[in-house]
Amino acid sequence: MRSDIDPRLMQQLLQTFRAQLEERLQAIVDGLLALEQGAVEAARTQLLDAMFRAAHNIKGAARGVGLEQAAEFAHALEDLFSALKREAVTHQPGLVELCLAAVDGLRHLVEAEAAGKSVSEASLDLLQRLRAVAAGGNLPPADVAAPATTLLRPLPDTIRLPVARLDRIADLAEELQASKIRVDDHYQMSRQQHDLAQRLKHVWEQLNPQRQIRNPQSEIRNRQNPQSEISQDRHLLIEASDLILEIERLAETLQRGLRATLAQVRPLTSSLREDVRDLRMVPAESVLKPLVLTVRELARGLGKRAELVLEGERLEIDRAILDALRDPLIHLLRNAVDHGIEAPAQRRLLGKTEIGLITLRLERDGHSVMITVSDDGAGVDTPRVRNRIRTLGLASEEEVAAMSTRALLDYLFRPGFSTRSEVSEVSGRGVGLDVVQVNLQALGGRIAVETELNGGCRFQLTLPLTLASDHGLLVRAAGQDYALPSLYVQRILELTPAQILDVSGSQAVLVDAAPVPLRDLASLLGQRTTADDYAELISVVVIRRGWQRVALRVDHVLGEREMVVKPLAPPLCAVHHIAGGTLGRDGDILLVLAVGDLLASALGASGRVVSHNNDEARPVPRILVADDSITTRTLEQSILENAGYRVQVVADGAQAWEALHSGSFDLLITDVEMPELDGFELTRRIRADPKLADLPVIIVTSLGSEEHRRLGLEVRADAYVVKSSFETRELLEVVQQLL
Repeated sequence: MRSDIDPRLMQQLLQTFRAQLEERLQAIVDGLLALEQGAVEAARTQLLDAMFRAAHNIKGAARGVGLEQAAEFAHALEDLFSALKREAVTHQPGLVELCLAAVDGLRHLVEAEAAGKSVSEASLDLLQRLRAVAAGGNLPPADVAAPATTLLRPLPDTIRLPVARLDRIADLAEELQASKIRVDDHYQMSRQQHDLAQRLKHVWEQLNPQRQIRNPQSEIRNRQNPQSEISQDRHLLIEASDLILEIERLAETLQRGLRATLAQVRPLTSSLREDVRDLRMVPAESVLKPLVLTVRELARGLGKRAELVLEGERLEIDRAILDALRDPLIHLLRNAVDHGIEAPAQRRLLGKTEIGLITLRLERDGHSVMITVSDDGAGVDTPRVRNRIRTLGLASEEEVAAMSTRALLDYLFRPGFSTRSEVSEVSGRGVGLDVVQVNLQALGGRIAVETELNGGCRFQLTLPLTLASDHGLLVRAAGQDYALPSLYVQRILELTPAQILDVSGSQAVLVDAAPVPLRDLASLLGQRTTADDYAELISVVVIRRGWQRVALRVDHVLGEREMVVKPLAPPLCAVHHIAGGTLGRDGDILLVLAVGDLLASALGASGRVVSHNNDEARPVPRILVADDSITTRTLEQSILENAGYRVQVVADGAQAWEALHSGSFDLLITDVEMPELDGFELTRRIRADPKLADLPVIIVTSLGSEEHRRLGLEVRADAYVVKSSFETRELLEVVQQLL
């Protein structure tokens, strides 16, 4: 253990290392037990990868806190798992027992070395056994019994809670939040009810100016002979007045009660949820501070000098995210020291200081956290990357020659890819950036890299500040409502067709002066789109995760709301594009879309979303109006033409039948009572004609009885409008829906 480090800092580092050690050792134990049970080949490879990475991390962390013997022990385990991956070592009886004994021996060795005690002969013998087997030898004959596992003592000033209990508290808080959302929705409905009652009261007073709704019963009692003066109809009107007053009183009572309930529930749920979340929010420095020593010791072991500078390390992040970030950050820092920072002599020749500078900066960007790892080293050697791609046969000569710098850098994140041909304790094993990318994708984040020759390298990680999402943007596509997590919504736009860009067979929109691919949400979800190609304004939602962006065309943007997302139960959890469900305002289930799946599908798709632009004339629908009343058909013609439709009028059903066969129409509006051929018979003939069967038909008539409406349904008219209640807006809405 290092003696030149402040004892208090060293104790903090050791506590952090012990907590990490238990997690890594448990991963190795789980993998060994799964291998012992006979995992299939694909699962075996994944298990060995996980075990190898766990041993690799233990080795690096142990060296960072000065536990050299523990690091050697972990290195021996790492070599053994690497040999098993390469099949240089075959599975032997007793191998799992040896590894389990090594896991427990490593745990005891850490405690002994941290306490300054000498390494036991049993530990040295176990280390020699591991090295012998990793080198290809047979397992030495000996009884290897794993000693009983001892539990680590709780850390000082630390309360250890089962994760299941914490998750249960979080579930209860989310359920309470869901209840609050429903109460809030009911409160909004009660306000609407109250407003409707007020409007109804106002309309009633306008229709009956002599009998405003005050207290009609007292007014009746003041009359000497109310029964003789008030007819039966008046009794009904008075009863209706009482009902309106009762509705108003009920709405006011409901509104007051819900307002009081919400005043109690809102702070309760908010405080409870924030308190539960705070249990998982920890300062990033708890993970980042030990990395300072790790970088220094790693550089010293490579004959270099490097310093890690932390910025924004006090930012609080969800513990689950911070735990998952530990390995990616360690890999990035190792890459920076090994691949980036030059040796002191080389840095002097380049005019740089002998001590390489690595900066790890955290900053909050809305609901996201940006983590930047940068160094002032040599940068990525892109020619070497290009040659390595050729050597490994990952692409053809033509493809490699045509690759851009961005495409070359993407290969750094491929599993097993390394620019080093030789294997050392730090690099060359193909372990590193692929782990970073996999871990970030699991968190809904992304990584990007920028490099400059002799100017250093810069990795930028983007991920959510917390794994919980509070708000969702409601959108409608193909007649279905969906929720998009607001965390990933960058922009909401309304664009004209002229603002849509045609790019290589696809379409895009400009966002912040940069083109963003445009895709139709309904099509991505496998639904038949109902979007209007000729709409004057197009609703677009731009979603973003990390560096990936896509613009989604939707039918409507319905607004934002609080939501509690519940994951789907198996086997529905495997449904593509769906992250879970949440309750809508009416108690129905809203599907919450998975942004990662949407981005993957959208960026892999192509095609035009808006089939027509402003330069293409929109065909004007042609409507046929049949009515024997010149007044009615002239009125309907005027209404429709003012709305932009082309209209032809005829005086009866026979003329309409002839016109339908001699011309092309998109819709028919017909009366019922016409000479020679009435509207019912005309509609029946249209439905029987194969060429006209799909023609939309609207019946506009003065016949409003149930019998006539039933006849309209029987002949399969698309709409039935009664002239006595006829309104211009109603007719145009029906026409627009059918067209």
